[in-house]
Amino acid sequence: ILTGGGIGRNLAQNIVDGHPDVDVTAMLPARLHPYQATPAYRGARVVESLGKVYKCHYPNRPTDTARNVKRSPLHERLAVRGAYFRDVSGWEGVDYFADIASGEKPEAGELTWRRPSWFHRWAAEHQACRTACALIDMSFMSKFLVQGRD
Repeated sequence: ILTGGGIGRNLAQNIVDGHPDVDVTAMLPARLHPYQATPAYRGARVVESLGKVYKCHYPNRPTDTARNVKRSPLHERLAVRGAYFRDVSGWEGVDYFADIASGEKPEAGELTWRRPSWFHRWAAEHQACRTACALIDMSFMSKFLVQGRD
């Protein structure tokens, strides 16, 4: 409630009337994934988030805490090929591939409002998708529930 005063008003409305008077779907704890509800995850991510409240919100600023919660089956194969990962809904998703053959390391690079230092790598990957063929790991988009006797 400290950094989101509107939720306090909604909570009070819920206590007084038994329901909020606005749509609170985006604020409901039930929307969180189970891994986000663990004390370890919340403890780490809340401290990081509060520490960044008054920092500049660069578009390429990575999250540092509560990482590696979900990895696709391809994670290690991608990492060996120079993948730079970022947090995508709890998944380690590839942002771009560094040229590890030339000694380049996969990293966020300098925080900037302009194109990041690795933009040329990212652009080349996109060009390859448009002009040739690409296999993209979209595991973070999946939601499977497999049930049955077996």
